[in-house]
Amino acid sequence: MAIKYIQFQSGFGVPSPSPFCMKGEILLKMAGAEYQTEIMDDPRKAPKGKLPFLTDDGTEVADTALIQWHLESKYGVDFDAGLTMEQRAVSHAMARMIEERLYWVTLYSRWIDDHNWPIIKNFWFGSMPPVIRSLVPIIAQKQVKSGLQAHGIGRHAMKDIYAFGAADLEALAVQLGSKPFMFGDQPSSLDATAYPSIANSLIEELPGPLLDAAKSHENFAPYVQRCEALWFADFGQ
Repeated sequence: MAIKYIQFQSGFGVPSPSPFCMKGEILLKMAGAEYQTEIMDDPRKAPKGKLPFLTDDGTEVADTALIQWHLESKYGVDFDAGLTMEQRAVSHAMARMIEERLYWVTLYSRWIDDHNWPIIKNFWFGSMPPVIRSLVPIIAQKQVKSGLQAHGIGRHAMKDIYAFGAADLEALAVQLGSKPFMFGDQPSSLDATAYPSIANSLIEELPGPLLDAAKSHENFAPYVQRCEALWFADFGQ
């Protein structure tokens, strides 16, 4: 039975405006797994209240780290084949940097930044009936603000939050260098994590300091093009 992969809709010129949804699908592609995609609008219906998740022979797996472990253990996939132990350690640390800080800067830039919030609000809630459309975004934004506060990054000034994001993008640009992928000629699990975040940072429809920081690195755009050609060649066609 094919794996069912549940994620958000695409948008903003990227396969998914959720870096995590992109990552999960890339892992499935890298594993050579057969899967079917299902779109879910309300993540509250997901097993852990967030997307993506997959079902595989009746087993639900939520969270992309657990999805990676599931594919590795059940199907014998090594996403980092060819990497040294030191490279694997660097990969692990950089992935945590992306998902535990850069992601939160991205979230802030969309849901809190006064310029981008109306764009995001219209994208996610614009098709709702008028009464719901006026209430649900307020509740959702409050939840995001609460999450940012609980994480800690939301307690900082805007300039400092964006400085954190710029520093993380700088580290990724240095790691990538002139290589095709993060560790050389072949993609690894770090590319499954880095490419979605970099692509989402380069969305022109969501301008601001994060976009400016991403565009300052000349190696990002070609990298995104390579990864999209490899994993989402039919996107937008």
